[in-house]
Amino acid sequence: MKHASKTRKQLQQQLEQAQDYEQWCEAATALDDLDGLLAWREQEETGMLHESLMRKHMGLMAHCRQNGDTRRLIRILQESLYRHLGELSNPDLYTVARSGTNRLVGEFLDAVETSMEFICDHPIPEVSTARKLKMFRDAERVYGRPALMLSGGAAFGIYHIGVTRALWRQDLLPDVMAGSSMGAIVAGAICTRNKQELADFFNHPERIHLNAFRWLGVAEGLRAGHAMDPRQLQEHVQHNLGSVSFKEAYEHSGRNLNISVSPTRTQQKPRLLNWLSSPAVLVDSAVMASCAVPGIFPPVTLRARDSDGGIDSSVPYMPTESWIDGSVHGDLPLMRMARLHNVNKTIVSQANPHVVPFISHHDQSGLSAWAKRAAVSLAHGQIATALKLTKQSPHPGIIRPLIEQAHAMTSQQYLGDINIHFSPRASLYRKVLSNPSPEDLEMFINLGEQATWPRLAMIKNQTRISRAFDRCIATLEEEAVQHKS
Repeated sequence: MKHASKTRKQLQQQLEQAQDYEQWCEAATALDDLDGLLAWREQEETGMLHESLMRKHMGLMAHCRQNGDTRRLIRILQESLYRHLGELSNPDLYTVARSGTNRLVGEFLDAVETSMEFICDHPIPEVSTARKLKMFRDAERVYGRPALMLSGGAAFGIYHIGVTRALWRQDLLPDVMAGSSMGAIVAGAICTRNKQELADFFNHPERIHLNAFRWLGVAEGLRAGHAMDPRQLQEHVQHNLGSVSFKEAYEHSGRNLNISVSPTRTQQKPRLLNWLSSPAVLVDSAVMASCAVPGIFPPVTLRARDSDGGIDSSVPYMPTESWIDGSVHGDLPLMRMARLHNVNKTIVSQANPHVVPFISHHDQSGLSAWAKRAAVSLAHGQIATALKLTKQSPHPGIIRPLIEQAHAMTSQQYLGDINIHFSPRASLYRKVLSNPSPEDLEMFINLGEQATWPRLAMIKNQTRISRAFDRCIATLEEEAVQHKS
């Protein structure tokens, strides 16, 4: 018993001190073995899946592939995916073992991916390559794609670099990304870089410009109406992102960047800026607006590429409007992302200092975690209701804008389908509005990676079909081009 306890302690230390995903996975697998959870991963029946029907569908897929029956394979694939997607998305499948889920999940996804590639690579009678490409594009549109959303968080948001680097190293970084406040800086830095530039960004974080904050003096701050120098933030943003429009960023990187900004006028609605809705808007101006925390930085007028000028020219965009921190009204623009980009799976990296203490128990199980969720949900609902009633008061006074912002922050959703959250430490809160040192940068990045590793198995499985669609569509596009030439 003492030996087992010592081994457990050693493995737990290895898990917590892992320097990369491979080391973490090795320790997690050993701990699962010690707890008897590897046996659950090999178990025939889990109670969470329709095992017999899944195996029947897998057998039918294999039979169709062996007989070259692509038409029937398509029908079976459609039926099987529709039938089992809900079960495969069950987060409880990933709460039993640390190192992964039941093997049937992987076997079923193997069968689906193999079948998709078979349909892609083999002829279908009377179906041209162009028509097959349209079939795959239509199916991908129905199925949807994953998106990564990076919350605000001020200095805590550096943690998003670790989250995205962990995903990038496993080739799991989605092409659709959204960010607000500090999350907008990180998302912007990624989505304005091509593959080689992104590799340099992740492999050499020491090159990142770190000085975003410069406090104004008391007298200057009172005159200006904000506590920090926006020129310093502008220098930080342009050094790390450059100055390109959303359309130029998309054409250069191939990634869909989305940045949340909130209005200063109540008659305006929050905006999700991207290359579809605002192609000419400059990314750096959108990031500045999304970082404009009331009282910390001033509101921002967006700027756009001047169609009549050169590459360095710009003009005001909606010049009568000014915008502030995207976290105020839309930290995670879930519905707008789903409509614009056909998102079916949201991966959320949450680092907002006022949010993470209340969601750290969300992925835990047991009576204690349930009680915490119930208490937080009840308190959250009461606060949101009280603020809503106050906002509707016929005599709101001069604090009306503050009440509206507080209501917006308490009534919005801060969680997605898969959640990676910053682990709050009381000692770190003093750093939230200060420029990080190189040591702080490394620490926050490491925390982001360590928080992501336990989610990688779930992310890999739940985005696997989307990634298979991407590969098949790319293959068919190349074939279509060859046929034309």
